[in-house]
Amino acid sequence: MSTIRHTNRRFKSYIAITAHIAARELLIQSRSRNKFFSDTLSHFLGIAPILLITFALSGSGIDGSGISDITRNHLVFVILGYTAFMAFGFGTPVMVYTGMAWGISEEVHTGTIERNFLAPVPRTLIVLGIGSYYIALYAFHVLTLVLLAALLLGDGMEFTADGILIATNAVVGLLFLSVGLGVASAGLYLHLRDGSFFLLVVHRPFMVLSGAIFIIDLLPGPLQWIARINPVSYGIDAFRGALSDSETFLPAWTEIGIVYGAGVAVLILGIWTFRSVINRQLRTGELTRI
Repeated sequence: MSTIRHTNRRFKSYIAITAHIAARELLIQSRSRNKFFSDTLSHFLGIAPILLITFALSGSGIDGSGISDITRNHLVFVILGYTAFMAFGFGTPVMVYTGMAWGISEEVHTGTIERNFLAPVPRTLIVLGIGSYYIALYAFHVLTLVLLAALLLGDGMEFTADGILIATNAVVGLLFLSVGLGVASAGLYLHLRDGSFFLLVVHRPFMVLSGAIFIIDLLPGPLQWIARINPVSYGIDAFRGALSDSETFLPAWTEIGIVYGAGVAVLILGIWTFRSVINRQLRTGELTRI
């Protein structure tokens, strides 16, 4: 019984520490007004040109009764795919500097990272606390984009109890996957000291090769194969299928299972990467190098 009580107390203390770090990250980010404005509104700025291009290339504009069915279907496809991709995180085309790696880079530049990592708490908990702020930010992006889609294209969407449950689980799975990659990105930032690395090798390819804004079946053969093994593709596909009449590659719950399974694997790999880099740099004194 005493062991259970001790475990519960430690768990509660970890939650409190994580919440404190997340609140601190919110305070830090809100002080950078331009960046905070970009973080909170960039998903709208990012999707606007994509929707305009989709509308222009749909081949069918506005008829006498409003937006044609072809155009509406294309817009629903793109806006739902983009919305699900926002749950994956790692920034929009407008939001260049964001995520756990960015939070860690701020700690490096302000000279607080070594002091924080020497505190008597698990070091991984610090980066997860920073990540909690970004998880809330990504969830805000998803919610507001769904509301925008419902406002603009409600006739082309389907809102059922089962569909909302599937869509919610798809978003949570993508958020979970982004946590694992976020922890890894924090470790890789400390190793490379390059905040643009994940933007170039994760965000851009993942957006193209996940079906977020492109139909996977229309990609060239090798790129289709890459997209099919990309777990983000299945989260986006499940989300889109749950809120529209589009067919999915696999049964929705199977796709969600793939996303969660990949999230667990990536989180384990991310924690290992982060801890390895931190432990080595604490030994060598590289941690505070800018």
